[in-house]
Amino acid sequence: MNKKRKKRKRLKIKSVLIFLFSLTLLIGLIYGLTLIKVRSFYVYNNNYLSDEEVLKELKLDKKSSFLLTFTPIEKTIIKKSKFIKDVKIHKTLDLEFKIDVEEYKVLYYDSKSRKTVIENGSKIDYLDSNVPVLINEIPDQNVYKTFVKKMNKVNNNSLQMISEITYSPNGIDKDRFLFSMNDGNYVYVTSTKISKINDYKSIINSVENKKGILYLDYGNYFVPKE
Repeated sequence: MNKKRKKRKRLKIKSVLIFLFSLTLLIGLIYGLTLIKVRSFYVYNNNYLSDEEVLKELKLDKKSSFLLTFTPIEKTIIKKSKFIKDVKIHKTLDLEFKIDVEEYKVLYYDSKSRKTVIENGSKIDYLDSNVPVLINEIPDQNVYKTFVKKMNKVNNNSLQMISEITYSPNGIDKDRFLFSMNDGNYVYVTSTKISKINDYKSIINSVENKKGILYLDYGNYFVPKE
């Protein structure tokens, strides 16, 4: 009986030792994997931020652990980012991160606050010479919110054609604006019709590139300069 008990104890001890050894190996392996760093980063679809700025926003660098850096972590980080709207991160077997970025669209520069306004209405410290400049204030918050919302409908090519924007309400429309175009023309438009500026090029071509004022606020007609 004693011999059987001793054998059982030895077997139990041996099993425990094997288990502890295996567990130690597993922990060591996992720890070793956490030490593996990201080999390289590739950033796509960023127009405003440089690759380095994107990585800085996402708090990623060559010291980042390939195993422990998960997409959900970056999802929480971008909520604090003023410029990055969304990001998708794909890991490859070559220890690479492929980062697909969606940035907030830059709409215009606010000369009063000296800030750039992006598509969600936030004002950030960023300069872009290719966007129009709002030269005065929009005091009515409802008008401002509608203006920002409708400016989102203007494509980038059309945005680059606008030099300055002036809030210019009259007795009929409190949401009326004057766009000073880079080619020397002027466009009156209400915020609800701002998206019509996307047709600006074709409209000007139809009047043989004459200089004058295009009224998009009431109808759609062009008054050439005398």
